[in-house]
Amino acid sequence: MREIDLHVHTNISDGSESPTETVRYAHELGLRAIAITDHDSVNGVAEAQRAGKEFGVEVVAGMELGCGWYGREVHMLGYDLDIHSKKLPPVLDWIVRDRDERNRKMVDMLARDGLYIDLDELQAKHPGSTIGRPHFALCMVEAGIAESVQDAFERFLDPGCKYYIRRHFLSVEDAAGLIRSAGGKPVIAHPRQYKLTPERFTELMERARACGVAGLECYYSGYGPEVVAEYLAAAKKYGFCPTAGSDWHGKNKPHIHLGSGINGELSAPYELLVNLRNS
Repeated sequence: MREIDLHVHTNISDGSESPTETVRYAHELGLRAIAITDHDSVNGVAEAQRAGKEFGVEVVAGMELGCGWYGREVHMLGYDLDIHSKKLPPVLDWIVRDRDERNRKMVDMLARDGLYIDLDELQAKHPGSTIGRPHFALCMVEAGIAESVQDAFERFLDPGCKYYIRRHFLSVEDAAGLIRSAGGKPVIAHPRQYKLTPERFTELMERARACGVAGLECYYSGYGPEVVAEYLAAAKKYGFCPTAGSDWHGKNKPHIHLGSGINGELSAPYELLVNLRNS
């Protein structure tokens, strides 16, 4: 039963569509609820919730935070946040400042190789958005250096690539604590993406449980039945609520479809959101 999508990005972070356009599209698809989970920001939630009242779509207040984990980046989703919590701005502002510093360094590196990006112009082109690597990827596509955003990441912007600069990250504990301090439910996002050894995965699950993480994203774009079963078993073992999300980015990741994933593998009932809220 395809009713919810709890991992959705708008143009406030690295999606292509505005919060209102995103909710309108969810309504057209017949989704009952979506979560707006922009990176390190809740700035699109209020607009999306206003649109939700207009179109009859429940909009869950969320965000997605990056965490450091043994030199890798692990993402944590937060749901049912109080977007007006005074706990959020100090940390989110620090994340933005750190990203801005990283952006300036990347601009300098790109300029040395002949790709000139004006950060002020880029921000003006994406008003209200938090500028980051996805926006640089779009510039590379426009310049003909990359065929797609995915191609730009894989060849130039992912860890280990020429223009990647690692930024500072929250710990898993700090990210979970921030989400809980704002009244939310922390959930580990897309676990397969981290390519962890069994030992590192076990440690992540144990530390996540110890610091109050409530859920694990077991249903995700590209996850077949065997992968889903693996993470459902992990969720049961560690006491996490299974959640489901496509990680939709609109035109910026056109192979991912809102509510249904890549090949229709995502079909999540509203019950998953109820269970998370009751955890």
